[in-house]
Amino acid sequence: MKNTPMPPRKKPLKAKKPMNRGKGPKQSGGKPKPSRPKTAAKPVVDLVKERSGGWCEIGLKCRGMAPATERAHRMGKGSGGVGKKNLVSNEAANLLDACHDCHVLIDKDDVAGAERMGLKLRHGKSRPDEMPVHLHNHNGWVLLDNNGNVRRAPEAACTPGDLLPVIRLLNRAVVNEAAARRGHGECGGWTYAQDAATTCWCGTALFVLEIP
Repeated sequence: MKNTPMPPRKKPLKAKKPMNRGKGPKQSGGKPKPSRPKTAAKPVVDLVKERSGGWCEIGLKCRGMAPATERAHRMGKGSGGVGKKNLVSNEAANLLDACHDCHVLIDKDDVAGAERMGLKLRHGKSRPDEMPVHLHNHNGWVLLDNNGNVRRAPEAACTPGDLLPVIRLLNRAVVNEAAARRGHGECGGWTYAQDAATTCWCGTALFVLEIP
């Protein structure tokens, strides 16, 4: 039986466009969005290293005997936010020098315990530089600032599991702003007592005032 040859193709074959495998949808034109900073800037990291002396500041597993190799965020990047308008996450008061084991402990293994000690903070109405933290290498409750400094925290603010922010009493406007930030700006006022919690007129303990 003879094979009949195929008739010649009238139209040439068109080359198929390559498939976009695994690369997601095609990007639209325009300028690419600027990426959010994933870690603290070197000057901030240097401040934290100087504060810690190069040793783990958490010390729950290593007892402060391990070199610091990582920076732990007290208020997580996802909750504190990073970007041009909100850089709280990567400021010195929010960062702790940590060894790997202690970092994993407060981020994954015992977050609740870390919150009781101010090592982890929930995103809310208080800033890291206002919240007491129990650091191993300073042997007690302290406040951190964004210049790498450490100072002793008032005892009234340091009940584990019920920590209160510490507000520096620079003027009444600062106190009113802090009260409003905590949702008590319309309550009418507050009651201040030395070395004790400042109480809103509605009866809520707001913060501890620190006289510079």
